[in-house]
Amino acid sequence: MKIIFLCLMMTLVFSHIQPDIRSGKVKSKGVNLGGWLVVEHWMTSSSVIWEGVPEYYHGYGEYGLMSYLGHNVGDERFEKHRSQWITEQDIAELASYGINTVRVSIGFWIAGFDKTGGSDWKVFAPNGLKYLDQLIKNWAVKHNVAVLVQIHAAKGSQNGLDHSAPPVPGQSYWALYPENVRNTVDLAVFLAERYKQEIAFLGVGLLNEPSGTTDEATLKQYYLTAISEIRATGNDCILTVAPLLYEQDPDHFNDFALKETHVWQEWHKYLIWGYEDMNEDQILNIGIPGVQHQLDIWKGNPIFIGEWSIATTDNAPFASEESFKSFGNKYRDTITSAKGGWTYWTWKTSYDETQDISQRNAWSLRQLLRNGWFAI
Repeated sequence: MKIIFLCLMMTLVFSHIQPDIRSGKVKSKGVNLGGWLVVEHWMTSSSVIWEGVPEYYHGYGEYGLMSYLGHNVGDERFEKHRSQWITEQDIAELASYGINTVRVSIGFWIAGFDKTGGSDWKVFAPNGLKYLDQLIKNWAVKHNVAVLVQIHAAKGSQNGLDHSAPPVPGQSYWALYPENVRNTVDLAVFLAERYKQEIAFLGVGLLNEPSGTTDEATLKQYYLTAISEIRATGNDCILTVAPLLYEQDPDHFNDFALKETHVWQEWHKYLIWGYEDMNEDQILNIGIPGVQHQLDIWKGNPIFIGEWSIATTDNAPFASEESFKSFGNKYRDTITSAKGGWTYWTWKTSYDETQDISQRNAWSLRQLLRNGWFAI
């Protein structure tokens, strides 16, 4: 039995998709596991964690939510949410559609420590790490899916938005205090070291959508420090670096970290913000070609589209099934030209099961695939 088990494990090691993605032989075609280990009300509103919570806290993020609930109530609720929001069945299902990568959002509190001496991590519900372990060490191995762990919420908040769990709503303090930046370096090193030997582990997204008071100089130095300390351990995992949110274009970061190996430039490309006034024809003939042009002229490290969707504004509803499918296929083909590949935002939302089927939920890749409205 021992020999059979070892042979099985060797087969898994040599056949898993992750090394081919890391080497560039295969592109990521993936999805985000949003709302799981970092919660956002708009997509998890049906979860037990929000029961009886005043509306004020809906846009506050996980820090505000746990500050309101407290550990006596919040810990049990988060345990239930984490155990149900994403399960092995989800990983099996998404893999069945040809998805080969998941990008999973985490917050600084998942490590359960702060070497700089802070205590903010203690506000959050504990034990999220066991779910990340389960994903990387078990489910993703079994179902042949690579895992990119994304630092979505850094200590102090890198953008002030709810998905970064700001201690003060709308305020970003990450770059203002060196101990916050140092904590994020420690977190990145911790994650890379913890999963270094795991076959399904693709790498670490070093920071999600930095903006607000985050400045480019601090951001670049953080990336270089994190890359250096991770590489010093002999770890060659993928590391993604994102420019400031409003500078995700060919004019920024195009000469950054070019001598580093396995570093991807991460962009998020939605056809919503900045496209509010475009109608369907303009989205098809100006919006999508504009994204394609940016990808075509990019000269830096491989581009990875960490977030995108086929959600649009009311000015460009693509209401008929035929136009919706055609638009989705066209934008998918454009996004797929990114050398590092992509991960769609997101796998599921709370209103997947309750929304009228005629109202296509473009934020839920699960719903799109189940109903044949989109193909990988």
